[in-house]
Amino acid sequence: MLNGEIFANSSSLQNLILNSMNERVIFHDSQMRIRWTNRAGMDFYNLPLERLVGRHCQAILDRSEEECENCPVKIALKTGKSEQGILTFPEGKTLLINAYPVFDDDKLLGVVEVSIDITERTRKEKELLKAVDESVAESEAKSHFLANVSHEIRTLMNVILGMTELVYDSTQNEEQKEYLAMIRDSTFFLLSMVNDLLDLSKIESGKIALKQDYFNLPQKVEKIVSSFRLQAQKKGLELNCTIDDNVPRTVVGDSGRLQQVLINLISNAIKFTEKGEINVSLKLVQTDGLENRLSDLNEENNTAVLFSISDTGIGIPENSLSHIFQYFHQADSYHHRSGREGAGLGLPITKNLVELMGGSVVVSSTVNEGSTFYFTIPFPVSRDEAARPDEPAGSKMEQELDQAVTQREKGLAILLIEDRLTNQKMTTLMLEKKGHRVTAAHNGKEALEILKRKRFDLIFMDINMPEMDGFETTAYIRNAEKGNEHTPIIAMTASATKKDKDHCLKAGMDNYISKPITTLELDRVISEVRQPGNLNLHIQEETDIQEGQ
Repeated sequence: MLNGEIFANSSSLQNLILNSMNERVIFHDSQMRIRWTNRAGMDFYNLPLERLVGRHCQAILDRSEEECENCPVKIALKTGKSEQGILTFPEGKTLLINAYPVFDDDKLLGVVEVSIDITERTRKEKELLKAVDESVAESEAKSHFLANVSHEIRTLMNVILGMTELVYDSTQNEEQKEYLAMIRDSTFFLLSMVNDLLDLSKIESGKIALKQDYFNLPQKVEKIVSSFRLQAQKKGLELNCTIDDNVPRTVVGDSGRLQQVLINLISNAIKFTEKGEINVSLKLVQTDGLENRLSDLNEENNTAVLFSISDTGIGIPENSLSHIFQYFHQADSYHHRSGREGAGLGLPITKNLVELMGGSVVVSSTVNEGSTFYFTIPFPVSRDEAARPDEPAGSKMEQELDQAVTQREKGLAILLIEDRLTNQKMTTLMLEKKGHRVTAAHNGKEALEILKRKRFDLIFMDINMPEMDGFETTAYIRNAEKGNEHTPIIAMTASATKKDKDHCLKAGMDNYISKPITTLELDRVISEVRQPGNLNLHIQEETDIQEGQ
């Protein structure tokens, strides 16, 4: 304990306090000469006080003018203001230096330097930054690897699915149709796993971007549910969809990601239910905690939509409920009774997508009784749009329009540019089966030679080709077009990201189809680029064009 004598001598007390500090405290006069330092300062210079007083630290440390140019003490003496900076010394020490000017009235007497040794902290920060850089590089490498692998897998599945579809449509043998359907379904299942891996990669790297478009929410949900009715009927299940009247019709959001979430949850419900029913419902709820949204709803504050997908299936064990949304986790009852289908990615991706859209998701379940998944999405609502009636999904008018467009899109002259012979043959057969006339080219250079002699209604353009890829070929075609000439170009690629699609559209292509390709997708993209009223069909066989014409 300090005695009375020390307290009586303020100078001794100050020295005792300053010498007990780990920080280096030094007073430099107006000529930047050291006039006093505490014990930490003496330890830093490894000299006693009497050998430091009157000397410049630059001389003591044998540093050049350039090395001391950014010294906070030197700058504070020039500016008369407090300064801070970090200096690294030859012996490897790094100091955080604070410099405080000392005035007597308006006269600058010198600067008090308070320095903290941050050598260890700096080392740890560098290690952390290095680890972050390595982690980012590893994540980028993984994303690049997954993209390349998925591209190759999709290319192979394109042939498998395409040829399966062609053979399925051409055979009358029911047993063969059953076998082909098994091949098709298994390939689609493999494709869904590839898509899940891509989504996982994009979620981990923060590269998923949401669209913000107007769409009819009830109509969208009803269409998604309708697409599962046949699958449910085959298992003898009842599939119901209930949408409260106060659910807004037109909302703003990413309908594609919402569709992905609903497809995942509904397909899981059907997969794990052997008898009974699946119910999909929508209602308006409050925006506070999801648990509160399930009861005591205040209609005046309803600004979010609550989706629920319930089933009467096998249920999820209680000890798995807390892990069900973790990557690569599958509930015990799920693997034992479903053959461990899937990679355990669907529900975690669903959770991430829901949260990305501003919502949350929970699940309640009882083994052998069923499960209910709840999730909310806070959709902005367009009041004016919501009041406008929409044509019901699958209406007679819509069907007649589809038939009219399909009829008018038959017999097109199509240039198919595809370097892989198997893909080329399969796509040609699909298009010819629809009544189109196809000319095939193996690469961009060959296609440009063909275009000098013939005109086409549209072009299917593979992206990755030797000699001249799809982007280069498209640029040549667009530069050669004159006046009102414009041949629609549809990109074909096994890459499946929004970035890839945007790249194609910016390159001058009109639409995009992702492999594996089906006849339904071919019909869709053709109809989209060949709008009614803007058709210039070459019903007759292509006529040769004179060179240079």
